[in-house]
Amino acid sequence: MVDNIEIREHPKFKGIYTSGHNARTRLYTKNLVPGKSVYGERLIFHGGIELREWDPRRSKLAAMVIQRPIMNYLEDKAACLYLGAASGTTISHLSDIMQIGVIYGVEFAERSIRQLIQNTSERSNIIPILGDANYPSEYANSIFTRIDLLYQDVAQPNQAEIAIENSNYYLAENGIGILAIKSQSIDSVVPPEQIYEQEKKKIENAGYHLLETIDIHKYASNHVIIVFKKNF
Repeated sequence: MVDNIEIREHPKFKGIYTSGHNARTRLYTKNLVPGKSVYGERLIFHGGIELREWDPRRSKLAAMVIQRPIMNYLEDKAACLYLGAASGTTISHLSDIMQIGVIYGVEFAERSIRQLIQNTSERSNIIPILGDANYPSEYANSIFTRIDLLYQDVAQPNQAEIAIENSNYYLAENGIGILAIKSQSIDSVVPPEQIYEQEKKKIENAGYHLLETIDIHKYASNHVIIVFKKNF
């Protein structure tokens, strides 16, 4: 379909487009597989290319982008390790953005990995991996490059520990980690702000440099994004 709306290239993130302003901002990515949606998202045309709408209420990474992080962490040539790929919603948009990169999508649930394979079979830059993110060495035989970007959305009590172990094992020097922290998965009684500070200290104590914390409560309750860098 063709929509007569004003589309702009994102001023910071290459491969991402926007429409609207402020609270009504919408995000889009350039469809790597024209004519096909992944999860029923809207397809629109702009300047001869097809875009897929990226809903921040269905993707914490989209919520991060819409909340204006200080820099672009999503380079189009990057090698990415995605922990908690699920059935393919967010990883498919990363596939659009990193069209000349590669994304290793690790998912533990067999049903979800089957859906992921089905939903991304035409996306050659996604490599689905059935594996448990708690044990990074177990899927090392499926990863063939150093990792520039680690993105994690795993709702488990040991979220920070999982990110640290995988970063220690795979992340290249100066690589970036993006961790979606869900406070209620860690402790539903302790105030969320206390949980976030606790998890940030774990990452710092492991030797990583914190770049920023991004509040995405507006789109995902009890969530923040923690961005860190490996430079040791």
